[in-house]
Amino acid sequence: MELSSDNNFSVLNRIINILNRRRVRIKKLMAHENEEDVRRGGVVMLLYTTVDMIEKVKVQLEKLIEVDAVTYHEGNQVYQELSERIIDAD
Repeated sequence: MELSSDNNFSVLNRIINILNRRRVRIKKLMAHENEEDVRRGGVVMLLYTTVDMIEKVKVQLEKLIEVDAVTYHEGNQVYQELSERIIDAD
């Protein structure tokens, strides 16, 4: 799952709370800030759950005021590609 949002205090905490309430297991998580605008950031997560549950979580995350976009992809290969892109940017 890839998420872009404002880089506000406690936004990551609210994201994690939504996942915990749905009992979604987080295998890996990488948070980053946007290089062009430090007020913007994002999160890339590798989650262990069903597609149905991911859809429910996606809807809940999109309701957060700070969150702009939420996308998800199946498979851990996509997580590796996204995380490598973030690391290369640093």
